[in-house]
Amino acid sequence: MGLFDFLQYLRLKFLISSLRLLVQLVAPLPAPKPDSVLRIPSRDQARTIKANVYSRQSGEVGNATGPRPILINFFGSGFALQYHGADEPFCRFIATKTNYVVLDVQYRVAPENPFPAAVNDAEDAVKYVLSHPDEYQISHVSLSGFSSGGTLALVSSTLFPLGTFQSLIGFYPSTSLAGDPAARKAPVPGRERPSFWTKVFREAYIRGKDARDPRISPVFAETTNFPQEMLIFTADHDVSATDMEALAERIKTEGHASGRNVVLRRMEDCDHGFDKNKKSENQMEAGREAYAQVAEFLNRLEEESE
Repeated sequence: MGLFDFLQYLRLKFLISSLRLLVQLVAPLPAPKPDSVLRIPSRDQARTIKANVYSRQSGEVGNATGPRPILINFFGSGFALQYHGADEPFCRFIATKTNYVVLDVQYRVAPENPFPAAVNDAEDAVKYVLSHPDEYQISHVSLSGFSSGGTLALVSSTLFPLGTFQSLIGFYPSTSLAGDPAARKAPVPGRERPSFWTKVFREAYIRGKDARDPRISPVFAETTNFPQEMLIFTADHDVSATDMEALAERIKTEGHASGRNVVLRRMEDCDHGFDKNKKSENQMEAGREAYAQVAEFLNRLEEESE
């Protein structure tokens, strides 16, 4: 790392560390209470990837009747904030309302661990699941993610052979880190957030890499690589929505011959992160509706596969 790169890193480290501290002081994240904690082997020597496990049978990953279907979830972070555990209400809801075991994966964030660290962790988590058919139904593996975690879910789905994943669920994912974040517009304008932190997170994560790499921006991936079943939630006032909706239409159109089913739902009068906006009962209710739709979606897939 040259002097200029080092100084850039220090700047990003200071900005993001300051924001992390502020978030911790103003809106501390409650300690998650999973049924168990899994340590997944990493490709990096002497390192593991933490995953919180949520299961209908408390403390168990499998059960007496055999392997269970599994949902691998990735939290939202902007690829920079340490929000692992923020999706616990979703994970617990799905584990309660379906037969799925939910793994909530903690991936590394920038600037300490820029691209491809998060992608590598996501890929390693999937490989772990696929290598344990005694615990998980490897023909019933689904992905989910929120915000940047939704981006990771989209990316991860394209890193494995078609048919690896039963489905993908995305909440307000960003599909492209290319271009100027300030140029993005929400479907319903008027509540856009300042783009300063988006630019900081983007710079910290990609660190000079080509943002058109499909592992960074899944909008550049071959659309035929995405799973057959997809459920995507966007929001009226989210600048990420327009790109995601355009990608969803492409996936639906270009995958029509193979029977791809893409369900796209834009949440009315909602913002990015609507399901976690405790200041708005309207948005929290939208979140509850979305969670219920995910459970129905997964249960339908299980019924159809029987």
